Amino acid sequence: MAEGVLSDLTDNLRVTITDAKGIELLSFRLASGDRYILSTQNGSVTNRKLSRDDLYWSKDTIMEVVREMGSNN
Repeated sequence: MAEGVLSDLTDNLRVTITDAKGIELLSFRLASGDRYILSTQNGSVTNRKLSRDDLYWSKDTIMEVVREMGSNN
């Protein structure tokens, strides 16, 4: 950590994603409590901000729920 540099994570942050060559692919502001989903497809990077009431389920979680529901029938 650099001498004399302090960070307060309650402040807004700037997120920058670069490729291996250092070329910027995506940049966005991240405030305290913000939640984003990042994805890559066909050579591009996208982001989607989740609202406070958005629920995010991973593919593994959904498959587990489907298996449990199937076993109860």
